[in-house]
Amino acid sequence: IWDIAGQPQFYMLHRPYFNGADGMLLVYDVTRSSSFSNVNNWYSTSVKYGLSGVPRILIGNKTDLKDEKKIILPMAEHLSQKLNAPFFETSALTGENVSDIFHKIAEMTLLSKLQD
Repeated sequence: IWDIAGQPQFYMLHRPYFNGADGMLLVYDVTRSSSFSNVNNWYSTSVKYGLSGVPRILIGNKTDLKDEKKIILPMAEHLSQKLNAPFFETSALTGENVSDIFHKIAEMTLLSKLQD
C-alpha cells in the first residue's frame, strides 16, 4: 500500500508507485473541495500509467468533522458512478468503515486477478 504525496513538487515521483498496482483507493478530504477535485486528476494519472482496468474505490475521509463537510453525498455518488468505483465515507480518526474498505479492495483485487 502506497500513500502518494499530492503536492505538485512530488508528481515526478509518482510513476514508480503506479507500476504493478493491483488496486487503487482514491481518497479525498470531505472538508476540502480542492481535495475532491483532485480525485479526477489522480484517476487521469492512473489511466495515463495504464491502470484504467484496476479495481478502485472512492473514499471520502474525515467524516468525523461533520460541521466542516463541504462535499455532499450526491456529488460523491456522481463521481463514484463516473469512475465506476464503489464509494465509502470513512473516518480514520474513529475507524468508521476502515476495515470494510480494506476488505472490499482485497475482494475486488482477488476477483480481478482470478478473471485474468
